[in-house]
Amino acid sequence: MKDFPVSINGLGKVYKLYDRPADRLKELVFRKKYHHEFVALAGITLNLRRGETLGIIGENGAGKSTLLKIIAKTLTPTEGEINIDGRVSSLLELGSGFHPEFTGIDNIYFYGSLIGITPSEMKDRMEEIISFAEIGDYIHYPLKTYSSGMYVRLAFSVAMAVKPDILVVDEALSVGDLYFQKKSTDKILSIKESGKTIVFCSHSMYYITRLCDRVVWLKNGRIAMEGSAHEVTQAYETYQLKKEAAGQSGETVEKPATKGTSLILIKHIIITPFPVVRSGDDLNIEIEIEASDNAIPYRVASVLKRIDEINITSVGTKDHGALKGNRKVNLCFPSIQLKQGTFFFKIHIMDENFIHIYDSKASSPFNVPKETMETGFLELPYKWTI
Repeated sequence: MKDFPVSINGLGKVYKLYDRPADRLKELVFRKKYHHEFVALAGITLNLRRGETLGIIGENGAGKSTLLKIIAKTLTPTEGEINIDGRVSSLLELGSGFHPEFTGIDNIYFYGSLIGITPSEMKDRMEEIISFAEIGDYIHYPLKTYSSGMYVRLAFSVAMAVKPDILVVDEALSVGDLYFQKKSTDKILSIKESGKTIVFCSHSMYYITRLCDRVVWLKNGRIAMEGSAHEVTQAYETYQLKKEAAGQSGETVEKPATKGTSLILIKHIIITPFPVVRSGDDLNIEIEIEASDNAIPYRVASVLKRIDEINITSVGTKDHGALKGNRKVNLCFPSIQLKQGTFFFKIHIMDENFIHIYDSKASSPFNVPKETMETGFLELPYKWTI
């Protein structure tokens, strides 16, 4: 196999938009232009290395979904070249390629036929798919009888079971209940660790930085920036903050979803002293955690933020063993050296790998009074030599 399983050169996609359906026919008959063009992608050149996870970020309408569909071979480009070396499985619109009148079993075979997998191969993977989906006897019923959650479970399970060389993922980590979100996240991580190539698109900068080796930022159909996950996501979040400060209606950078009933909850966050913290105080945070399942291991992460959501610092329990059950944990910042401002803590309860978020909660804001002439966030130790 080639070193670059996905190679893209000068890729572009232009959509023809018509005001009325009849304009398509008029254009053919009269040989006159009745459409206007929308450039979804222009001048995209990328090479994905084998085993690399590439993140795609950008605002709505930037061209992310169009690029993913072209890589997944469900859309053809208008110009440029794309070469794919290996089997592609995609999680774009979960369940696309399924038929509502077919049973779950029939749809498994149907999906396989769409991507070139024989019925005998799909039969060999049937037990794995059914086990992962966990939808019971509904596997024998038509899809039109499924709940949305069951539909998602089956679609994800089938897409994962085809053992792709290249996996294309679009926001699939935010679907389903919390239990299945965790399960699907772990599955994608296992595919990453096995050395497969992944193209991952998300509005969650947290997931992007945790999962991706390299990130491409799309803006108005073009590559605005390409580089390390940390470098590009920082630039993108700064861009979003500047747009908000200027009063533009940019999208909010989303956090990982926490739909449904959480298995582990943050009950209380108590800060002392409160509501005023002075530079040099010992700042203590008590976090009360309630777990509905005492067998689930978890860790705690804390992010100190200024009131405008700018991150100051973050710490986690990575150097401690995983926790289980109901707990009260305490975090202390001895002689904290904060300067004037209003701050708060964002607490996250996460899995052992600090990937999946079970629950998030913000503390009440506290104030640090102005006591020096210097500006900034923190009072750092320093020494002048003159």
